[in-house]
Amino acid sequence: MLEQFLNKLFADAIAEEELDFLDDNVFQVRVDGIPMAFDLTLKDDRLKLSPVSDRWDLRITGSAYDFMLLAARREDADTLFFQRRITTEGDTELGLYLKNFLDSLDLSDLPFSKLLEQGLQGAISMHDRLEPLGRVLQR
Repeated sequence: MLEQFLNKLFADAIAEEELDFLDDNVFQVRVDGIPMAFDLTLKDDRLKLSPVSDRWDLRITGSAYDFMLLAARREDADTLFFQRRITTEGDTELGLYLKNFLDSLDLSDLPFSKLLEQGLQGAISMHDRLEPLGRVLQR
């Protein structure tokens, strides 16, 4: 389901060869705190998701919250990286291609942009309201 969503979301970028830097490269995403991790690559002009493997070219790790902040443009990648809230390992050049691609995106041009924005804002707001409660409960 996520694979289909990403292919629809980035259909124009794929058609315009903006994601060709992922061709034959494996980009691994790991979300801290929840059991979510996957490999992403571009093959035959389609984004392909697969379970994590030992073969990856670039790995990015962060919390779900920080990934949402990044996607919603409430934090920029450099800030999250230098604060070590998002970490990268592997091919630095591939990481720069990915960062530049994400920086160049105009979210309002993406399919489902309003729905995506509302979902991200809602999830971030919910986290912000519940996070203090979580700290109290952890004591």
